[in-house]
Amino acid sequence: MTADLQTGIFYALVSGMLWGFGPLLLKRGMTLSNVSTATLIEQYTSVMLLAIIATARGELFLLDFSGKAFWAFVGAGAVGASFGKIFYYKGIDTVGASKSTSVKNSSPLLTVLLAVILLGEDVTFPVGVGSVLIVVGILVLSRAEGKGEERQGGPVKYFFYPLMAALCFGINPVLKKIGVDASSLPTLGALITQSTALVVMLTAGRFLQIKPKWERIPARSLILFSLAGITEALGSLFTFFALVYGPAVLVSPIWRVSPLVTFVLARFTLRGIEVVTLRDGVAASFIVGGVFVLSRG
Repeated sequence: MTADLQTGIFYALVSGMLWGFGPLLLKRGMTLSNVSTATLIEQYTSVMLLAIIATARGELFLLDFSGKAFWAFVGAGAVGASFGKIFYYKGIDTVGASKSTSVKNSSPLLTVLLAVILLGEDVTFPVGVGSVLIVVGILVLSRAEGKGEERQGGPVKYFFYPLMAALCFGINPVLKKIGVDASSLPTLGALITQSTALVVMLTAGRFLQIKPKWERIPARSLILFSLAGITEALGSLFTFFALVYGPAVLVSPIWRVSPLVTFVLARFTLRGIEVVTLRDGVAASFIVGGVFVLSRG
């Protein structure tokens, strides 16, 4: 394995760790607030932090509105970092942080397919095995028991929001990779992606009840949502660095280790808020196992 590939894997793992903390902060903060407020505060914080970092690195002054990279980053922000994030947070509010994170992290299946078709990347035997393990994890998770009113309509309806998030996040890495290859400006790419997401949330987000409005926010929730924004910004930034050094078909699945982090920490940080069962852990293990096998491909 080359040094560049090792570096890409390292950045992907760091990103996955950071994104494992975010759902826990959001879930606890939403006990005193709501999905709309959580989404917008987290996004504002993310954009502000990335703007500071991009300025410090000198990338902000290299913005080219007509370039291929710019529009690829915009696309990534519109698809994954906005609607994907909205669906994801709705899933956290509906089925919980651990379940929503695990289902959302099935997105490497679509990423692998698109990376082969659009980027010409290779699919090896480990990639196929890893994909099967991820599917098994989702099937186990979809059979997890929930409260009666939550499961009305069956597993598909119950997991609608996380599944839609998985679709959006599956497309996202391919667009990021296209932008990174065209520009080699990872910090600017992260800023454009997150800024686009914020614009989409402030406009089209209202169709999913994400509406900006003035309201009193408990200080505890504000702090938790802001911390989630920091983990989101840094996690996003490290995905772009990972894509500089490695192919999307490899590094994208690796940063999906976040469900294991979320699952382990949820048992200790969300007591009394969310029930995390052994079945959830088994499902998360299958998914993370699939991610590991994919990384060997």
